Amino acid sequence: MAYVQPTMNAEGSDPFVAIPLDKAVETARLLESIVISLDRIGAREADADADAATLDQFVTDWLVGPRLARARSVLWEAITEVIGEEKTEAIAESAPRFPDPVPDEVRTLREELRARTQ
Repeated sequence: MAYVQPTMNAEGSDPFVAIPLDKAVETARLLESIVISLDRIGAREADADADAATLDQFVTDWLVGPRLARARSVLWEAITEVIGEEKTEAIAESAPRFPDPVPDEVRTLREELRARTQ
């Protein structure tokens, strides 16, 4: 379980979670690996050098699901130490999931990305 020390920010209103450096680095490296890989696959798909099978191969061969589940555990464990299991579970349950409709934050990000490329 991740070491967590609840602290308060300068204003004293928002609690912080702490994750040991080795767990934070491991989680950041995992996210970096997956994000960069997905970006590369997307670029290859745009050039017609890859397709859905390429994405499937990456997700399967690189164990993307189980690796993301580990990263999620690091974060949820740290959050649970600060706000408790019941609140953590409620937050987790409120997260949108496929095949739910695309959430508003995704639509907003899509618009922001579109605006950057224009």
